[in-house]
Amino acid sequence: MDQQEQLILFNMEIKKYQPNKVPPQELIGLLRRKYGRSKNFDYFLSDYQKAFDFCIDNENVVFTPIAAYQGNEMQAHLALILDKRLPSGEAFFGFLESPEDALVFGSMWDSLIEEARTKGVRVLKGPVNGSIWHQYRCIKETDGSEFFKSELFSESYYYDFLSSNQPTSELVYHSGYRERFDAILQVGQPAYDKLAPAGFGVKEMESGSMEKLQTIASISRTVFKNSWGYVELNQKEFFKLYSSEKLAPDSTRIYLLYKGEEIIGFCGAFKEDESTLICKTIALLPEYQGVGLGNVLAFKVHLDAKEEGVKKIIYALIRDGNNIKNFPKEDAVVFRKYAAFEFHI
Repeated sequence: MDQQEQLILFNMEIKKYQPNKVPPQELIGLLRRKYGRSKNFDYFLSDYQKAFDFCIDNENVVFTPIAAYQGNEMQAHLALILDKRLPSGEAFFGFLESPEDALVFGSMWDSLIEEARTKGVRVLKGPVNGSIWHQYRCIKETDGSEFFKSELFSESYYYDFLSSNQPTSELVYHSGYRERFDAILQVGQPAYDKLAPAGFGVKEMESGSMEKLQTIASISRTVFKNSWGYVELNQKEFFKLYSSEKLAPDSTRIYLLYKGEEIIGFCGAFKEDESTLICKTIALLPEYQGVGLGNVLAFKVHLDAKEEGVKKIIYALIRDGNNIKNFPKEDAVVFRKYAAFEFHI
């Protein structure tokens, strides 16, 4: 009995569907059944919906979602994401959900590969929900800590399912936390003290500054343009990604690093709760990298956090080996590792 016959036996049907501007209720129901008890589920679902909308309402993207149904209830989901800004023959896959059932996942994966080949795809990258600017990676290792804000909810067994399909390459990322900030402050203080005499300065971005947000978008494109799976978001896409509620001043801070009047780097941080801060991105223009300025931004984030009574800082989704020069690591606890894959099909 082949896979298709076994699925029929279990009254399971796999099919493509035409999505509207939001995830279908069947998919939202699947997400709620899997993750609805997590404290940050509403935040996760909001980001998930934005990523889904990015794929549908986008002239650069051809979006083909595939779902497995048992009766009227969705049991699994996977999507092919063709973005014309990727190199020819490449595509993303994402929006992955599956029960812990190798038969169901294998059938979904076979359907994805078949669809990709019919569209001339030779290289699949993922799991990526929309683009690498959105939530994506799957969990490789975890200590069981609760998902934090901006982290993609995922089942640990997705890694096993994907890695069993012989990926060509694997990229590893991690998240960690620190509860004592003294080492960071000690390393950053001398460089911070030399900022003004050297013509540099750090300021917090005021709320609603579209001009500065455009500058951040430009720096991001310059810094990350050689990253794996990079696509260059236009201004409209970038502003939708970093919408006003994401940058609310009561929950989010963006620190800007200046050389004279020019913004040359930034760091984003936002609150998980009153005692926990998430530090997600530190970016510097290439000509200013490697001289300790990243430590200056980190110093300011940690100094403000300590003064405001923050007890824990989470460092979110850091690519392995991609560390700020001289940034202390010994007292940081890595609690989750993630992977992104590339498949030649």
